[in-house]
Amino acid sequence: MPLLVGAMVLSALLRSVGDARGAMFVTLSSGFVTAVLDPILIFGFDMGITGAAVASVISRAVMVGVGFYILIVKHNMIGKPEISEAVSDTVDLFKVATPAMLTNIATPAGNAWIIAEMAQFGDGAVAGFAIVGRIIPVAFGALFALSGAVGPIIGQNFGALKFDRLSKIVKDSLLLIVVYTLAAWALLFMLQEPLVEFFNAEGDSASLVFFFCTFAAAGFLFNAALFVTNAVFNNLGFPIYSMLFNWGRATLGTIPFTIAGAYFYQANGVLAGQAIGGVVFAFLAQYVCWRTIEKIRREKLAAA
Repeated sequence: MPLLVGAMVLSALLRSVGDARGAMFVTLSSGFVTAVLDPILIFGFDMGITGAAVASVISRAVMVGVGFYILIVKHNMIGKPEISEAVSDTVDLFKVATPAMLTNIATPAGNAWIIAEMAQFGDGAVAGFAIVGRIIPVAFGALFALSGAVGPIIGQNFGALKFDRLSKIVKDSLLLIVVYTLAAWALLFMLQEPLVEFFNAEGDSASLVFFFCTFAAAGFLFNAALFVTNAVFNNLGFPIYSMLFNWGRATLGTIPFTIAGAYFYQANGVLAGQAIGGVVFAFLAQYVCWRTIEKIRREKLAAA
C-alpha cells in the first residue's frame, strides 16, 4: 500500500506540472510489469496467488521508480528539504488534501449502498453489478482521466487571471463529455450481446448488463460533468465544495433514488435510481461551479 500511495503522489505531481504523458507512463509501467510477471510467477514458477501478490508488489515498486526517474531526470524537481518550509507546505497541503480524500471516499461509500440494495435480488444481481463495474472503466476511462487532465490547465489560467479561458475550458470539457459519452453509449448498445457472452452472464446478471448498455450508461453524461466540477473546485481553492457534492450524490443522490428504483423495477431500478440521482447533483454542481467562477472573477478584477 505505501508503494501504491507513493506512486499516486508522484503521478499527481507530474500532472500538476503539466506532464500528463509522464503520469501516463507511471501507470502504464505497472500494467506492463504485471502483464509480464503474472504468467511467469503464477504459472511458470507455480506460485499461484502468492505469485500474483509478488508481481503486484514489484509492479508498484516499478511505478515509484519510473515516477522518481521522470521527476529527477526530466523535471529536476528533487531538492534538499527545508524543515520550516516543509511544515508550512504540509499544513497547506492538508487543507486541500483532507477534503479531497473525503471526496474520493464518497464513491466507494455510495457503491457499498448500491451493492446492499442489489443483494436483496440475489447473487445474479450482485454479479451483474460487478460486471457493470468492470465495463465502466474501459468504456469511460477517458472521462475519468479528464478531470485530472484539465486540473493543471484550470490552475494555470486561474493563476494568470484568464477567466475567459477558464470558462472556455469548462465549456470545452462539457462538450467533450457529451460527444464521448454518446459515442461510448452507442458502442455499448451495439456490443451488449457480445459483452454478455464474454462475461458468461445469465439471468439477472445478463438483464442488468443489458439494461446498463441500453439505458443507464447515459448517466455518465452527468457523472463526468461532476468530475469536471470537482477539478474546478479543487484548483480554485474550494475543495470543500467537491467533498459536499460528492457526498451529497453518494447519499441524498443515491439512497432515496435507489430505494424507489428497487421498489418499482427491482435490480434494474437500482441502476436507474443511481443514474437519476446523479443528474440532480450534476446540475447543482454545475450551477455552483459557474457562480463560483463568476464570483472569483469579480473579486480579482476589483482588486486589480
